[in-house]
Amino acid sequence: MKILCKENTGLNLLETTYEIGYTKETVFGLDKNKNYTIYGICQWRKSLHFLIMGEEGNFPSWYPAELFNVIDNMLPLEWYFDYYVGRDISAVWGYKELLDDNHFDELMERNKDAVKVFLKRKQEIDELLDCHNQQQS
Repeated sequence: MKILCKENTGLNLLETTYEIGYTKETVFGLDKNKNYTIYGICQWRKSLHFLIMGEEGNFPSWYPAELFNVIDNMLPLEWYFDYYVGRDISAVWGYKELLDDNHFDELMERNKDAVKVFLKRKQEIDELLDCHNQQQS
């Protein structure tokens, strides 16, 4: 999936997104009007988040979905889904390892091995999207 960043502050977030700690003054490490690729999706409490490579240290990070417009809605073939009852993260879509609690947490902690797995899956997803884009041309 490809998205376009339409906003990089918390000014216009949904009320449910403010409930998880963001404020109207939050500034996100994103470039407005830039296209990003989604490498995972999660439902955190009542807010949908996208896993992308933002502008903060070139690390993968989760960002509220309402900061973006979807411009290409094709999902990678090798994506998986899981639903978790009674947890803050109630659903995850993405590459297989992302559904593993340890990998999910270690990725957010910038664990070297987790980032290595992410970068491998990122390359695979990017190659798939490149092929898709070439076929569309």
